[in-house]
Amino acid sequence: MDIENRNSDAYLHGDVKAVEALLDERYTLTNSRALVTHRDDDLKELRAGDPKYTEFRTHDMQARVYGDAGIVIGIVSLKGTSGGKAFDADMRFTDTFVRTNSVWKMVAAQVTLIPK
Repeated sequence: MDIENRNSDAYLHGDVKAVEALLDERYTLTNSRALVTHRDDDLKELRAGDPKYTEFRTHDMQARVYGDAGIVIGIVSLKGTSGGKAFDADMRFTDTFVRTNSVWKMVAAQVTLIPK
């Protein structure tokens, strides 16, 4: 869960280097519109500063570790702007991690919008 919190802070502050270090090179995200994006897509958005987050907070998390694999489920609360438009959303997430050479990296993520 420490990695989840560091990842949230990195996205909140637009910290490209931290996200590069936390996401596996083969990372994929299945987003709330059922589109699959990749690590390079996230890094491109961070470099462009769009979306711009005022809140990126993970909470209500549970972690399960299976040897060198782990899964974290929880809720991510997001606020900010994208394309000049404000957004405010809560999403359930499932993030999958793999430990290689004692380093944990996120390899896959999936989010589902929680209707307001």
